[in-house]
Amino acid sequence: MEIGLVFALFSALSFSVGMVIVRRASADAGESFSATALSIFIGLPFFAIAILISGEWNALIHVSVKILGLLAAVGVVHFIAGRLLAYSSFRLIGANRATPFIQASPICTIILSLIFLDEPLTGFIALGALFMLAGAYLITREKNSVSGEVKKKFTRDEVKGILLALGAAVCWGITPVLIKPAVTEIGSAASGTMIAYFTASIIIALMMLKNSRFSGLKKLPFKKVVLPMLIAGVFTAAGQLLAFISLETSPANIVSPLMSIQILFVFFLSWLINRRLEIFSWKVALGMAATLAGTVLLFL
Repeated sequence: MEIGLVFALFSALSFSVGMVIVRRASADAGESFSATALSIFIGLPFFAIAILISGEWNALIHVSVKILGLLAAVGVVHFIAGRLLAYSSFRLIGANRATPFIQASPICTIILSLIFLDEPLTGFIALGALFMLAGAYLITREKNSVSGEVKKKFTRDEVKGILLALGAAVCWGITPVLIKPAVTEIGSAASGTMIAYFTASIIIALMMLKNSRFSGLKKLPFKKVVLPMLIAGVFTAAGQLLAFISLETSPANIVSPLMSIQILFVFFLSWLINRRLEIFSWKVALGMAATLAGTVLLFL
């Protein structure tokens, strides 16, 4: 296995830890904007340190306008829109049920990488994508609630949560196609991520000023909500850096699906940390297994 795919696996694990922590913190907060904002702000010093250690500051100076535009788009689409949608979905339906829908993102990546990056599409990749869709479908068939109550139809929050998760999948499926050429030209994954985070942080700061969200953030309990959100932000930033490194060295239509293995990490970490907040059933487990099977098919 090439080194880029190893980085993708560690990225999936890091993202999973962040997701599970955000699930608990956003449930206590009752909203998802604060988790998004803190995860972006904490990423700035994280990547500044990474660039300082790697000595890649020079890469920031020679970035072309085209690449700046690509990375700025990543900051908006991936870090702001994608995270807001995903974190809101976690809060409404839980990480276990939301993650399989979000894992539809590789399908979007495969289609776009085929069109714009001339990366190959094989029968196994197509079959793997179908397994991922089957896994998401199985999750929609789960009618049990966290309390154990059996519902005959979806609630409004469940429908909203699924749609938000699919929206996040589209956002996160688009951005690997933007990241791949950007980090390849720059030659520095840390610098590329820093530019995207910096763009996102400026927009988030403006949003907080305009909508008075800073006042709401200050009211959140530090130990129970803010601190876990910051910790989740560090794990998410680490996952993002590893993802950029992976995309720098390996094809986007392989890296993105491989990171779908985070669905298993989320399941087991949720069982350890958020057992009272998540749903654990044979349909959820089978749906996750189908998604994993789809990931394996991509390598055949």
